[in-house]
Amino acid sequence: MGFSSQNYQHEHQQRPWKVNPIWRGIGCILFLLIPIMSWFGTTIFLQSNQTIVLPVELTRVVAIPYTHIAQIDRVILTINRYFSDTGFVFSQVFFTVILSIIGFGLLAFIYALMYRAAGPSRYGPFDVPPNKV
Repeated sequence: MGFSSQNYQHEHQQRPWKVNPIWRGIGCILFLLIPIMSWFGTTIFLQSNQTIVLPVELTRVVAIPYTHIAQIDRVILTINRYFSDTGFVFSQVFFTVILSIIGFGLLAFIYALMYRAAGPSRYGPFDVPPNKV
């Protein structure tokens, strides 16, 4: 190491606050829970609203194309049979993604409101106070 690289090294400073591990656990649970809730919400939506006309592309059963490799095609065949037996359609995936985006967006908005209300001050100790108009 040269002379100049030693001048710019700083000691590792500890953060004045630490994140409680319970918040990481809650975030992990919500990361798994929101898509599951979206899946069930989509299932309820598609079963209860039969009057909504969906495009033909969304009402088709999901089918994975074959690869012409015998071992892989056997697995794809069982998956395609399962999809056709259960009636797994593209609208299930589409509306699940849409509801998940709405759920994560709503969660981020609620977190932003909570952080704004209970978070630290907007101005630090070296900031000039805002003008009073």
